Amino acid sequence: MAMTRGPWGWAEGMERVHEISETFADDAEAAAYWVEGADGVHSVEDMTYTGAAGQRQRLRLYRAGADDAPVLVYIHGGGWVGGTIDLNDRACRRLAGAGWHVASVSYRLAPANPFPAGLDDVIASVGWLQSAGLTGLDTTRLAIGGASAGANLALAAALSLPRETFRALVLFYGVFGNATDTESHRAYADAPVLTGARVDEIYDLYDPGARFRDDPRFAPLLGDLKGLPPVLNLMAEHDVLRSEGEALTLRLHDAGVEVEAWTEPGVSHGFINRGRLAPSADAALARSRDWLARQA
Repeated sequence: MAMTRGPWGWAEGMERVHEISETFADDAEAAAYWVEGADGVHSVEDMTYTGAAGQRQRLRLYRAGADDAPVLVYIHGGGWVGGTIDLNDRACRRLAGAGWHVASVSYRLAPANPFPAGLDDVIASVGWLQSAGLTGLDTTRLAIGGASAGANLALAAALSLPRETFRALVLFYGVFGNATDTESHRAYADAPVLTGARVDEIYDLYDPGARFRDDPRFAPLLGDLKGLPPVLNLMAEHDVLRSEGEALTLRLHDAGVEVEAWTEPGVSHGFINRGRLAPSADAALARSRDWLARQA
């Protein structure tokens, strides 16, 4: 699909998504709005896990209802500097319908906690889940996923842990490389939600001094992808990060990894939780949920 410069054609509801997203007073108000109408799950439990530095971090467990179901560890986005597990509520409820429990985890944020603090916490959350003995969870069957910076952390964790740790990766419009001169950066530098200038800014907040830009834990696109489990890689058409997702798909194919990849037309970065107004968001989650169900 060729990239075009604005004005762009938006999928149903997306222009309203952009308008209303500017009106929320805080993340809590936004989370309450976007979750309305989401699928119910058997139960939702808030708890904490022990992060890499020994501090307690939030974890929200969405139970699928079945005993001994596998677990998807889901990592929120926010450019490594913001975001909360509350803003993932709609996506996590939808994905739990695949017969997987979903553990949505928080982590330390930059700039107070720069790279690799957040990644270290994500890895710690996996170990905590494996050892916590929570009833009804089959932690021998794990997947990991996330959106935006969360997709980056999910892939980086999969590359950092033994290959057999996860049986699937679910990646939504992730930041995977270290380049800011890609085709999508040029085409969508001024797109809604995430601009090219903002990407430059958050890189510097996450990695002050640019010391780790070539580290695969920072830019997992540079890592050895061989032996990874099946990957779902969803991209947004009008997204500054789209080229990174496309490059990841090619590299996964070259590494012999099974990939389910597509670009959702007419949507912007961050769209996956916007199903209250944008039907394509819930449709993308339904497709992701069906794929995830096949990985159990």
